[in-house]
Amino acid sequence: MKLLDVPDHQEMESPSSWLMRVAFRQVVAPRELARFLGVGIGVDCEMAFAKLSFQALASTHTSAAGTFRHVDLLMERLRKVDPYGERFLLRHNSVAYHRFCAACLATDRVKYFRLEWRFKCWRWCPEHSCLLLECCPHCGKRASLPQDMCDAGPDGLGVATLDRCMHCAELLTTNWQVSVDTLAQELTTPWEQALLNNGRAALAALVLGKVQIQGEQKAHGLRRLKTIERQGFLPHASQFRLTHDEMMRRHEQSLLTMLESASSHPLQTTAHSQN
Repeated sequence: MKLLDVPDHQEMESPSSWLMRVAFRQVVAPRELARFLGVGIGVDCEMAFAKLSFQALASTHTSAAGTFRHVDLLMERLRKVDPYGERFLLRHNSVAYHRFCAACLATDRVKYFRLEWRFKCWRWCPEHSCLLLECCPHCGKRASLPQDMCDAGPDGLGVATLDRCMHCAELLTTNWQVSVDTLAQELTTPWEQALLNNGRAALAALVLGKVQIQGEQKAHGLRRLKTIERQGFLPHASQFRLTHDEMMRRHEQSLLTMLESASSHPLQTTAHSQN
């Protein structure tokens, strides 16, 4: 028996995001829906779905369209280098979470979380040229998916879309416009730029199934990613301090420096004498 009124899977939507949206339409908790689908979520919903065929599961129980197969390929390749997602996927105190681009969530017709937002190495949004947010701008809580949208929020009244924080129910997209085009090259170091680009390249390697290193003609197998990660060439480590908030702080500091410089140079006028 197939479920009715199931939303389509959006482009590269993370399994936990889709599970939440389906559960909301069915008016059940995501974990209850997962049990119906035969998925034991455990610690990490994305890794739980990676052990199965996301495409087969969706086609068996729903008539929804989407990029299920693309998610299967990416997660299948991730499992080859990180079987439990411990090194490449975001977790805090053993709880899986997503970073997110507020601009994407604000401009999406359907609000959803991308699979790439689960990856430690994916720090920025190439479409909006900004760093991803780590937490809700209102309550400071992380976007830990899946959660029950029906009883989300401080009063348990629920939220209807994923651009709302599951903890405080406020918009995750508040003041999103100020973040767009803030990833300025002049405010970042060459090393930071290299790590950000490496993070994007690492995800591309998982998508393509091979690792290409600049200056080398021969492509490498995916296991090379493990070596690159251990050597500190991905923006995983805690010492990588370039976050969305840090980028905005640098912009403010740059503006203050410009204003101070301008104030130290008074206006100059030329006096004209009348003949």
